[in-house]
Amino acid sequence: MTQQPKHTMRQALAVVRRVAVFLLLALLGTLCGMGLRAWAVPLMPPAVARMLGELESLESNKTNGAAAAAEGREVAFWKSSMIPNFVSPRPGVDPMNMALMPVYMDELTDESLITLSPEVAHNMGVRTVPVEFGEATRVIRTIGEVDYAEPLLGDVTLKVGGWVEELFVDYVGQRVAKGEALFTVYSPRLFATVEEYLLSLDKKSAPRTKGFSLTVDEVFPAYQKLRYWDVPESEITRFKSEGRLTKAVQFNSPFDGWVVEKHAFRGMYMGPGERYYRIADLSTMWVYVTIFEYQLDDVHVGQPTKLSLPYRPGEVLEGKVIYIYPYVDPKTRQIRVRLEFPNPDLRLKPAMYADVVLETRLPDKQVLAPLDAVIDTGTQKEIEGEMRHIGYAYVEVGKGKFEPREVQLGAELEGGKLQILAGLKPGEKVVVSGQFQIDSERRVKEANLAMLMQYRGAAKASGN
Repeated sequence: MTQQPKHTMRQALAVVRRVAVFLLLALLGTLCGMGLRAWAVPLMPPAVARMLGELESLESNKTNGAAAAAEGREVAFWKSSMIPNFVSPRPGVDPMNMALMPVYMDELTDESLITLSPEVAHNMGVRTVPVEFGEATRVIRTIGEVDYAEPLLGDVTLKVGGWVEELFVDYVGQRVAKGEALFTVYSPRLFATVEEYLLSLDKKSAPRTKGFSLTVDEVFPAYQKLRYWDVPESEITRFKSEGRLTKAVQFNSPFDGWVVEKHAFRGMYMGPGERYYRIADLSTMWVYVTIFEYQLDDVHVGQPTKLSLPYRPGEVLEGKVIYIYPYVDPKTRQIRVRLEFPNPDLRLKPAMYADVVLETRLPDKQVLAPLDAVIDTGTQKEIEGEMRHIGYAYVEVGKGKFEPREVQLGAELEGGKLQILAGLKPGEKVVVSGQFQIDSERRVKEANLAMLMQYRGAAKASGN
């Protein structure tokens, strides 16, 4: 029972192998027949080709190839459009029975020029613009992060510990004015010092016996302690006018701005130096941006800058560079730059992102070409002791004639312009559209010249 299925399976596999071998042999035979036909047909005598029905096809291809040659233009040689390096001195077909294409002598006369007919140039979409000579502006566009101006930040602290009795400013974001009441604090040390101060005033006003005098150290030490502990002068005046003790002492804001941090709550004990509030003046803001090492020459302290916000399109704020940090971030290889902007309407808010533009106007007029006109090769050359980027552009030197020109590249400028250090002159017309197609034509021309040299070398070797 088990042997019969195995025998049937072996028979089926044998049939499959035979069919696969047959199909493979048929495919190889077809390919060999096509290759033999393509090789043999051009070599057949006309009578044999006519008997096999190939003469009409052969003569048609030869006629089409000959008709491709324009009247009045000298043909240098004929080449195959399918087989590289296949050339012939006369029209015909290649081994693949494809018509040979003519290569004209006038296309090979000047190796440095590419000639295009008006029809070909139109089909390629070739467009030229003149090279300019004028003022140039380098522009750095980056993203900035808005932050507080550090000189306008202030912390509210006390030099003595105590318990918070009342809070007059009790939430973050509240606007406070300088001298406005913030909180009251009960502190045993403050209470004792106020009592000492009132006693010193009583001694000063009491009648003095003959020969008795009150020293300065006896009158003023309590007052000095209160002032050293930042007790407001208004509170000291109140103590003096009322002439009595109060449990808590009121403290006022030493700054004008907005509360951005709050750490004090009613009933909380706050030790000496602990932060009650942090207050920020938002009338001026800092903006931090980063630039790359190669952009350092385009940034300097005092340089005007512009800032725009995504939520207010079209509106531009003006500021300036106030500091360039003296080190490079080792991870990003960037340098941090600090900018300053006035903020009277409070449009800039901390932690906000903004678009920043830094502009540097070059001192002299420059040769300017459109950015699209130059093909950057990504290479550099040492010229006059400096490493310069190299590219090339196509210059129109005559009607339908274009010359490839090596150019030394400078900085990218505003308005899609490129600074040209050498290689182009003002007024010359450079190609800004279709230059890659022209570049392809140049490479085809180089290949045709190589084939022409090969053909002449072969002809010279054969004595023809």
